[in-house]
Amino acid sequence: MKNWFSFVFLSLFLVIVIYVVVNLSQGRTAFFGKAVNSGIFNPANSYIFASPLAVRAGGEKIRVTVFALDSQGKGMAKKTVKVDCQDSASCQSAGVAFSAVQGQTDTLGRAIYDLASQSPGKFVLQASVEGAAIPQTVMVIFR
Repeated sequence: MKNWFSFVFLSLFLVIVIYVVVNLSQGRTAFFGKAVNSGIFNPANSYIFASPLAVRAGGEKIRVTVFALDSQGKGMAKKTVKVDCQDSASCQSAGVAFSAVQGQTDTLGRAIYDLASQSPGKFVLQASVEGAAIPQTVMVIFR
């Protein structure tokens, strides 16, 4: 009886392993929400963040990352992203400079900018994806 149970258990285990291997090899299984071109951009699902939030003015940079997502939370590939200050006049007078590391979204819907300032100040950053503004903002500080 014990040998019969072991045989059935081992057979069932092998069937499950073979099934999983076959499905994975066919490429239909998606473990992460990779970008799709068929979705519709959803500004409310998208977001912007910065790291670090505070640095020294006149040399240090802040990395700003934007994720452009659809209504299902999947990344939108090949979308043009623009990052700017909410108050562009104060940014211009402080010598704030944005440089696109990756101005177009990748397969995860991610765009990356670096930000530097010659003068101290607090700045609220906003992002837009192909002209559609993301409602979330982030504040950065140059000391």
